[in-house]
Amino acid sequence: MSDCEARTPRDFFDREIKLGDICIYPVRRGSQMWLNRLTVQKISHDPTGQPKISGVKQDGYPVNVTSLERVVVIGRNGVIPFAGE
Repeated sequence: MSDCEARTPRDFFDREIKLGDICIYPVRRGSQMWLNRLTVQKISHDPTGQPKISGVKQDGYPVNVTSLERVVVIGRNGVIPFAGE
């Protein structure tokens, strides 16, 4: 695979990230850290072919995430399978 070839976006556990997926990613401000939740609305690539995702947080604020090695898919098709079990 060449460096300019577009790659499939994958999360921390090497699962494919698809449109509509619900993901979490870490955020840090100063010494405080927390996880934000994101619904994927767009998948694109930078000039080197590295994937990046765009979407909205729970509060509707738009975000772009480029460090996909820190992203984890927690739900698909609007359903979080780990909730309530």
